[in-house]
Amino acid sequence: MTPLLHGSHVFNLQAWHFEPTVIAGTFIVVSFYAYGLMSIREAFVPWKALAFLLGVTLMFLSLASPLDVGADRLLSLHMLQHVFLTTIGPPLVLLGLPDAMLRPVFSNPSALRAGKLLFHPVTTGAIFIVNMWFWHVPPVYDLAVTNLEVHVVMHFAFMGSGLLFWWPVIQPSSLLPRVGDGARLLYLFATGMPMALLAMLFFASNGVIYDYYEQPDWLWGISPMDDQQIAGLVMGALGEAASFAAITLLFFRFLDREEAEAEARTQGRADVV
Repeated sequence: MTPLLHGSHVFNLQAWHFEPTVIAGTFIVVSFYAYGLMSIREAFVPWKALAFLLGVTLMFLSLASPLDVGADRLLSLHMLQHVFLTTIGPPLVLLGLPDAMLRPVFSNPSALRAGKLLFHPVTTGAIFIVNMWFWHVPPVYDLAVTNLEVHVVMHFAFMGSGLLFWWPVIQPSSLLPRVGDGARLLYLFATGMPMALLAMLFFASNGVIYDYYEQPDWLWGISPMDDQQIAGLVMGALGEAASFAAITLLFFRFLDREEAEAEARTQGRADVV
């Protein structure tokens, strides 16, 4: 079986490829962001602009760098690519969205109603989990890696679900209902369990899950079973690293807030006395 997209490319550091759709999509996204910054003066915050550009750059590199060529050969590299598209790039992009840039969008009542439904944690968590499990069902995955159009749809689905998933955690817009730190902790824990189960299936399976990867010595002499187990580790460890970082930050913020409230209550009773 010939690798799907870049079968003629040798996997090495020179295996860069600049697909027109990837170039055009990146240009459009960055152009809209730059236009928003120029149109709304208070929207420019240096660290936010840096976070946005870093997130876009990481997702661009995952699709245009040698990683994309390697992802056609090894499930573990394909999983690493998906981590960049869903777990690392999207939160950086959302961190880079200034509230002032989003305010004109959600000032529209229809957009606000749609946003309340679409960005509700139950909605975003369900879409993310269903999307991830759907694309890893063996017949669906094998179709995606043997059909260019389906492969492109899969990448768009990962990027879109990644942005949705991280929205309730980052909360870039002040006009949408806010989610408390405790609720965000629960959200990250609840959505992390199905993903950990999926990662465990890769790691603990007794056979090769995807027929596409049952090839001898695809790359570096790694066997399909070893490749599959590494893919499980990538999803379970690196894929959850961003969630763990967010959980840690939110947990300490939650403790600080509880301590501050307790001190305020104590001070209030002391003032009464």
